[in-house]
Amino acid sequence: MNTSPFSLRNLCVLIATLFVLTACGGGGGGSTTPTTPAPTNPTTPPPAPTVNISGPGNVAEKTPVTLTGSSSFTGNVTYTWTQTGGTPVQPVANGNTITFTSPGVLGINVSDYMEFTLVATKDGVSTDPIWYTLYVESQNTFEDNAEYFTTAGFSAKESYLQIAEVVRQAVNRIAQPDTAARAVCYNGGEETTTHTDTDGNGMISATDNIRITFNDCSSPVLDTYAFGYLDVTVTEASLANKTLNALISLDNFSVSDEFDRDTIISSQGELELQLSETDTTRNYAMSNSQPVVFSVLNIPFISIDSSSFSKTQNLNLAKYTLELNAQITEFLSQSTFNVTTNTPLSGFLGEFPNQGELSIGQPGGESFRVQPNNIIDSDMLKLIVNGQTYRTRWSEYVEGTLFGFDNANQYTNEYRIDNFVNFGQLTSFLQFSNIEAPVLKLLMSRPIDRVDISSLTFRLDGFPYTTVPTEVTTDGALLTVTPLVPLKAGMTYSIYGIDVFSEFGQAAYMSFLDITTSDAVIPNITATSRAYRQDDYPTLDASASELNAGSNLTILWTEVSNVGVVFENASAAITAISLPNNVNDSVTADIKIRLTVSNESGRTAQEDITLSHQPSPASYISLVSAEGDYIGQGALWFLNQPIAFSSESTNQTPSELVLNYNGGSSSWWMNIQSADGSPLAIGEYSAQRWPFQGPGFAGFDFSGDGRGCNELTADFEIIELAYASNGDLAQLSVDFTQYCEYAGAPPLRGQVRFNSSMRINP
Repeated sequence: MNTSPFSLRNLCVLIATLFVLTACGGGGGGSTTPTTPAPTNPTTPPPAPTVNISGPGNVAEKTPVTLTGSSSFTGNVTYTWTQTGGTPVQPVANGNTITFTSPGVLGINVSDYMEFTLVATKDGVSTDPIWYTLYVESQNTFEDNAEYFTTAGFSAKESYLQIAEVVRQAVNRIAQPDTAARAVCYNGGEETTTHTDTDGNGMISATDNIRITFNDCSSPVLDTYAFGYLDVTVTEASLANKTLNALISLDNFSVSDEFDRDTIISSQGELELQLSETDTTRNYAMSNSQPVVFSVLNIPFISIDSSSFSKTQNLNLAKYTLELNAQITEFLSQSTFNVTTNTPLSGFLGEFPNQGELSIGQPGGESFRVQPNNIIDSDMLKLIVNGQTYRTRWSEYVEGTLFGFDNANQYTNEYRIDNFVNFGQLTSFLQFSNIEAPVLKLLMSRPIDRVDISSLTFRLDGFPYTTVPTEVTTDGALLTVTPLVPLKAGMTYSIYGIDVFSEFGQAAYMSFLDITTSDAVIPNITATSRAYRQDDYPTLDASASELNAGSNLTILWTEVSNVGVVFENASAAITAISLPNNVNDSVTADIKIRLTVSNESGRTAQEDITLSHQPSPASYISLVSAEGDYIGQGALWFLNQPIAFSSESTNQTPSELVLNYNGGSSSWWMNIQSADGSPLAIGEYSAQRWPFQGPGFAGFDFSGDGRGCNELTADFEIIELAYASNGDLAQLSVDFTQYCEYAGAPPLRGQVRFNSSMRINP
C-alpha cells in the first residue's frame, strides 16, 4: 500500500511558497541605512490527505465481496475506485464502498489475485492512489475441473472411434477369403476374428455375428493392450446403400494402460455402430441409449449415460467433421455433465481442428466452452471459462484418432494453409461393398492443383510385365488412376511415376505403389479360336471361370468394340456369336468382347478377348499360356503376319515338319516328327521332346523368343496337311498342348495355321 503523505500537487505548492519568501525588495528613496526586518515565526505546512482501504485479504471464488474506503478528509468526500489487475468484475459503488462477486478461478487448490486503487477527493484536492490486493481462491467447482471433464469427453469418444475402427477392419478381413483370421499383434500377442454366418450365404449380412478376440494384444488401432473379446451383431449390411450397422457388446472387453499394465480398464454396455460410404465420403456414427460404464480394477469411474457421435470424412476436401453430444457421469466427483456440439469441430485430415465449438456443463449449473484455434496456436485448444480464455495443448486430451484419416492413430500436424501431405493409397472402406472395377485411389491433405503423369507406369508385376493403359483424374484432394482394360484377377500390379502439386506449388511424388486384385471370382475365357471371318465365328466358353467366395457365379458377355456382335446367350457360360451386318466380309476390324463374372455379394472381375479377322487362306499362331508355363510366360499371343512364316519342309521328308515364324520382335518355331519314320498325316499324336523322343512317341517341340524346354510331353493333332506341286509344304493346321519340363506342368495350348483354307472355327 502507498501511504506517502505528500502528493505531487502539495510539493508544487511548497516550492512556490519558498520562492515568494526569499524574493528581494526594491531600493528605498536614497537612504543607505540598512533596515533590520522584524522577526517572523516559521510556517509549518499542513499534513497531506491520506486514504485507506479495508476488506478481506482472501476470499473464495464466486462469493460476495465488500471493500470500504476511508480518508483523512472530513465532510463531503468523493471516492474513486479503479480495478488495475486480475479478472475484470463489475463492482457496484455506494459512497466509500464497492461490492462485487469474486470471479471464478480455473484449477484446483490454486488462487488468483485482484488489484484495486482508491483516490479520495475533496474541494479539488486528491489523495495519492492507494493499492489494495485481494486473493481469490478456487473452491473445486465444476469449472475448476474443466480440463478434466474435457479430457473425459474427448477420451470417451476417441475410444468409441477406435473400437469402431477395430470392427471395420475385422469386417474387411472377413470379406477377403485369402485373409488369415488370426493376426500377430505388435508385441507378439494375437488378434482373432471369427464370423458366424447365420444364414449361410457366404457373406456378411444381417443377424451374422462377429467375435474379435484379443490375447494380450498390443493393438495399433486401440493404442493400448487389449484383452477379452468384442461381440458384434450385424443388424444391416446393405450393398446398395454401402452401409453396415451393428451392435457392439463391450461386456467382455478390457484394456490396460501402456505404461501400467496392471491397471486394467474394463467396460460394460452396448454401442450402436453405423459405417457408411459414398464415392467421396467415409462416415462413422456411434451411439448408446443405455449407460456404457468404464471401471478401473472393477471400480466404476466414468459412465457414458447416453451419447451420439459422428465423424464424416470428405475426401474431396480432405476434411473431417465431428459432432459430439453426450451425458457423462464421473463417479469420483459425483458429477453429471453434458457435452453439446454448438458448431461441429472440423479441420483437415491429419491436422488439429480449426473450426467449431463445444459446450460442457452441468444441467442447470456451471458450464464452459471448448474452441479450437485457427492458425496461431493451432496445436492448442481454448477453454473459455467465465469469459476467460485458457489455452492448453490438444495432445493433453486426445491421441490423434479423432483427427486422423480412417482413424489412423498417427502424429497430428498443426494447421497451416499450405500443408500438403500424401496419405497414400486408399484401401476399401467397406470391403463387402467394393464392387467397382479395380482402381488406384490416392488422397492428399489438400485439393490437388495439377498432376504430372508423363512418367506414369502401370504394369503387371511379373512377366510379361504388361503395361496397362490408364486414365488419371482428380477430384479435389482425390487422385484416381483407372485402368482402361480389365486387370487380371488375383494379380499384383505396380504403379509409379506420378507427381502431384498443390496450389502453392508443393510437390508430392508417388513412389512405387502396388494394387492386388481380388481372387474372389476369376474369369477364364477359352474359344474355339481367336480369329474370325464372315460366317465363321468362334464359340466362347467361360465354364473354367472360378468362384472362390460365395455360392453363385453370374456370367455376362458384352461387346466392347462397336461392330454389332450378337450373342446367342449373353448370360450363358458357353455362347456362340454372330455378326449379322458382316456382308461380303465387310467387317475386318478387331472385335473385343468382355466377360464379366460376379458372385452374389457383388465381387466382380473381368477379362477381354480380342478376335482378329483372318482372310482365306489364313496364317497365324494363337497361344494360350497358363501361369507358370515357361515358353509362353503365362500370356496370350496372337501372331498373324503372313510374310513372317517360312518352312523348309518338303514331301521328300514326309516324316518331319518344320515351321518358322520371324516377326522381327518375336521369333517362334515348331518341329514335328513321326514316331516310326512313316509320313505324318492328319490325326492325333502323343509326343515327347523332339529330337530326343523315345520309341513309340512322336517328336514335338514348340519354342520361341529364346526359350525352350529341356524335357517336354505334348499332344498334338494335325488337322490339315498339303504339299505343293513342287513338293514344298503348302498348307498346315496343327492344334497342340505342350507341358514343359515335367508331366502336369502348366500347359501351353496353341493353334498353328499356315495358308489354311479350312474353316477357322469348326
